[in-house]
Amino acid sequence: MRLVKYKIHLLVLLGLIILNLAFFAINLNDFFVSDDFDWLYLTKTSEQPLWQYFATNYYGEQGMGGSYRPMFNLIFSLNYNLFGLNPFGYHLFGLIFHIGVCFLVYLLALQLFSKFKDKQNIAILAAVFFSLLPNHSEAVIWIAAIGDPLDTFFYLLAFYLYILYRQKKNFTCLIISLLSFIIVLLTKEIAITLPLLILVWELYQYISGKQGFYALFGNKAQAQGPELPRVKVVLKNILFYHLGYWLLLVLYFVIRYSAIGLIWGYYASDKFKLDIGKIFSMFVSLITNLLFYEKLRIVVTQFFITNSFFFIFLIILIVVLILIILNKKWLKAAFLIDSYFVLILPVLFLSFNFFTDEGERYNYLPSVVFCILLSLLICQIKKDRVLRSLVITSFIIYFSVILINKNLTWQTASQISQQIIKQDIEQIIDTVPEQAKLMFVGLPDNYQGAQVLRNGVKQAIDLYYPENQFALEPLNVYLRLNKQLKDAKILYWGPYETGGYIAETFDQKNWVTGFATKQTPDYIWELWGYDYDNYTTNQIRLIFKDEQGSFIPAGKEGWHVIIYNQGHLQILAK
Repeated sequence: MRLVKYKIHLLVLLGLIILNLAFFAINLNDFFVSDDFDWLYLTKTSEQPLWQYFATNYYGEQGMGGSYRPMFNLIFSLNYNLFGLNPFGYHLFGLIFHIGVCFLVYLLALQLFSKFKDKQNIAILAAVFFSLLPNHSEAVIWIAAIGDPLDTFFYLLAFYLYILYRQKKNFTCLIISLLSFIIVLLTKEIAITLPLLILVWELYQYISGKQGFYALFGNKAQAQGPELPRVKVVLKNILFYHLGYWLLLVLYFVIRYSAIGLIWGYYASDKFKLDIGKIFSMFVSLITNLLFYEKLRIVVTQFFITNSFFFIFLIILIVVLILIILNKKWLKAAFLIDSYFVLILPVLFLSFNFFTDEGERYNYLPSVVFCILLSLLICQIKKDRVLRSLVITSFIIYFSVILINKNLTWQTASQISQQIIKQDIEQIIDTVPEQAKLMFVGLPDNYQGAQVLRNGVKQAIDLYYPENQFALEPLNVYLRLNKQLKDAKILYWGPYETGGYIAETFDQKNWVTGFATKQTPDYIWELWGYDYDNYTTNQIRLIFKDEQGSFIPAGKEGWHVIIYNQGHLQILAK
């Protein structure tokens, strides 16, 4: 019997490998983009031992803020030593962990529904849905987002092994689970929710039995087995078994504070800020991102944010309907719903992009629960097999079509990055004198939500042209690209009457994004007509200054201004 079970597991794993390769193989050779170059350059130039990153932020600085993610440094160091500047190995590494997550979704669903006759169908379908869910492209393809499949793998492994430990009293499972939890804590902050998730699971396990149910809700006369004091029962069954996870969490916060000087902050904010409006917007974005994608998600999200009471009513209605539909399985469904809310807690203080699906990696771990719940609901259609097959087929086709489109989008973004770094930069180097000063303005930020060169262009030049002696100055002014704009002339540049340059989008639309303004002794840039709600504009003003602070006329500056125009980098004509 056990041999048959393992054969089934191996067949499922083989199927998931084939399925994921079918959709993600086209991205295995995608070039590096954006933050990838930061991590590669940091890895190449770092002179401190890897163990020191366990006491600092990922730049090797102690008490200076940032993020505490030493596993990132470890993983990039491993990959860089193995693959250098060959992106194939990095992508393969991330895909292996993604496939591992898909398999753990299968195993976890089997364990959660171990007493159900249709557990195998629920588990396989959940793993298939997770493999095809379109909001996973960013986490799987973007090399710098390796933390999401990595931490999700060890997060699920820790939770799955804890369940095995509780059900089979296998102490080895507990030890490996705790070790997995440590890895997750050292990878990404979302790990802090695991003890709470285990607590929620223990609570549902306790109340799912008659004795636990009546002990908690006060009907002791109907409890089976020896009567125990209510508080003692709760403490023993709900708190005691996973006390080690809470102790590790406390230790993590102590080490984290020692390393970066922050408890609740992260690289984008050094303080805990409770903005209810922002939290609600992120919550809506996370929910809509489970089923809607690209332009449709943006429209639906904006509608729900504007009509907040309707959204809240709809969520409550959906939850009630799910519990009614699942009938005797309502406790399992309730646990899954509560688990989703637990898993999104750390990311509620972040935000999605206003125009694209950028940020969907925040939903990678929480979507595990969504896939299991969706599978559970579909498998409730038992009498009409034709209808069930139709529903499953519809979801698979819907997810597959969008996933392919998203993966092709990331491939195009990588091609733009490769064109700029390996061809355009080389031509510019051949054109300008040695030790020239190069200023980059309006590089592609993203292509339909896929990262291009918001960050990392300076590091990329140093990596691929290590002999260069240029003074490089990338400005935090970027372009948002789509299919229509990729090879178009987006900005029209001209001299400004008081000195410097002014650039305006060809159609007056806000295709420019970045910081509103910056002033240095050498230059000033301003994004005129800046929309502070979504960080965009349609005009750039760039002014150069002499030693006295006077504005320099256009063409007289000592910089070579590099712009992105019609699909290539160009030197702005003086």
